[in-house]
Amino acid sequence: MSLLMMEQNPEFNKLTSEIYACQLENDQRLREELDDRARQKMYQDVRYNVDFLYTALKLQDDGLFGKYARWIYQLLCPLMNYCSRERVRDIMVEHYELIRTCMGKHIPREQHPKLNRLLDCAVRATIEESERSTLAAPFKGKYEGQVEEYLGCLLQSDTKGAMSLITQYVKDGIPLNDIYVEIVTETMRRIGDLWHRHIISVDMEHYSTSITQMALAQLYPFIFGQKRKGHLVLVACVGSELHELGARTVADIFEYNGWDSIYLGAAVPVEALESAIAEYSPDLIALSVTMPQHLPLCREAIDKLRELFPRVRIAVGGNAFLYTDIWKEWNVDIYTRDARELIKWAEKEWESVR
Repeated sequence: MSLLMMEQNPEFNKLTSEIYACQLENDQRLREELDDRARQKMYQDVRYNVDFLYTALKLQDDGLFGKYARWIYQLLCPLMNYCSRERVRDIMVEHYELIRTCMGKHIPREQHPKLNRLLDCAVRATIEESERSTLAAPFKGKYEGQVEEYLGCLLQSDTKGAMSLITQYVKDGIPLNDIYVEIVTETMRRIGDLWHRHIISVDMEHYSTSITQMALAQLYPFIFGQKRKGHLVLVACVGSELHELGARTVADIFEYNGWDSIYLGAAVPVEALESAIAEYSPDLIALSVTMPQHLPLCREAIDKLRELFPRVRIAVGGNAFLYTDIWKEWNVDIYTRDARELIKWAEKEWESVR
């Protein structure tokens, strides 16, 4: 089954519906706890969970689904505040066992050991996470005040206020790299978390992304006014990946540090990457993946690019890699958690070849 556009695949929809129906049928208490809106959200979560499992199965990454299970459990506990932590644990363990039963009917028998291993990891991770005395405290960084301030403007749909804050941070002397990474990126991470927990709607998430892009665009005269260093980076989101703000951040920070950039944006086909590399001959290719479901296509793209352009350096990054170290098995030069780390690596790399 293809991992791309799985929501349009009849077999995927059938499997999702089967797991969803079985869980409600087997758990009378759950049926009583969930209203119609909560049931709709549950169905969406089942789709996402199965999609994620197919990704881990395709990548053959045993730890990937276990890390995801920890994250989803942490996410559900405050969302399902009408349940105890133990109750959430039991619901999720039952859910993974139902996936095991239902998916076993739909995937080839030779893949069953891999499937069972992944689901065993998820069950263990969920139980271990439930035994912790408290949930992990939210991260608070150096610019927590600015993050809360900017997040507040977005959640209040205060476009003018959000735009003003970005320019004010520059006036306050906050380094531009920090504005992008520690303030804006962290704020958008929290926006995504709020959406996934169904606290804000998807239109609010899209609004926040749009306004943030507008706010950062105010800095472009400053960013593009830096002295050029004669290096070129090509930045893109692979395949059907639509989350492009992280990739845009990479391109902007490289421009600010004197590199030229070719920014291809979201959902870039491999053929378009090949064409752009052949035309521009970049020193570095930076590929961004936000949703783990796009990791298999990213790997395939890297293999193809290595075959065609063996000397070009390739970097990967994005939230998808927070779940896995799979990049270590790929033919890439570097993975970094954020754009600041990548520009530091690139500057050092090209300094050494002068």
